Amino acid sequence: MFSKNNGYNVVFVDLRNSTTSRQATERILSRLPESIINRVAKYLSGVSLGAGGLSGSIRLRQHASASRALEDALFELDRTILILDGIQNIVQGVVPFMRALATAFNENDTLLVVFTGSYAGVLRKLFETSPRDEPYGRPPIQITVSPWPEFTALDFLRKGLTECGVGYTNNELGMVLWKLGTLPGWLNLYGLRRCLGDLHEEALGSVFSMGIKDARRELENFIAGRTPKARTALKMLSYGATWGELLRKTAMSKETLSRLLDALMNELFIVSKDEVGVYRISDPLYRYSAERL
Repeated sequence: MFSKNNGYNVVFVDLRNSTTSRQATERILSRLPESIINRVAKYLSGVSLGAGGLSGSIRLRQHASASRALEDALFELDRTILILDGIQNIVQGVVPFMRALATAFNENDTLLVVFTGSYAGVLRKLFETSPRDEPYGRPPIQITVSPWPEFTALDFLRKGLTECGVGYTNNELGMVLWKLGTLPGWLNLYGLRRCLGDLHEEALGSVFSMGIKDARRELENFIAGRTPKARTALKMLSYGATWGELLRKTAMSKETLSRLLDALMNELFIVSKDEVGVYRISDPLYRYSAERL
């Protein structure tokens, strides 16, 4: 609605399989109009054009600067919303990549950049890459999407399916919440697949498989660089454990365990503590994935 009312173009880029800044840059360039690609041709070794004037695939020259190519391309965009999904998966070349985005964002006042992905991954890349610097002249706005209360999630599903003319049962909706949880994104994807013609079992199975893949990747990213004790803790949290049980069975120090739980509760938002002191992964997709780490 915003883009339509304000005359903005929207460019969506899926970066979930991009682990380096170079791969991410090539992926972004591949989604830009042909006119932009022509202006940065000096950086490119290969271009395969797709339908609608968009590039199918892009390859940078071996010694070309990915950050300069990205800056130059984004400078040329006019009234564009650039949506980067899964940016948390970039683990190599994060600093120059973010600086290139920041430079283009600051100097092209018709460019809007939207980062989507997990809270822990995205916020770590955005705000902790260069903590001594203030790379953003135009301060970013953070929007955290938390799980809905169950009654809100059910109401969302009922209204959406009814508007699409799709029949459902209360048992089906209960199964959706049990397997997917109440994060809006997964519920929206389930509803979309139903509205496109999938049966309940097909839609739920497809979204569950996608969710497990994403949750597993995020958990692996979370424990990367940590000791094997973190993996043990996540497995325990999939079933539920007290502070004492976690401390005893993982052999972590109190400080390390505190930091781990704080990150899981206040950054990733997947662990909660109940009234009797049991810590547990509350999201079913993360719980399923943690159990199988």
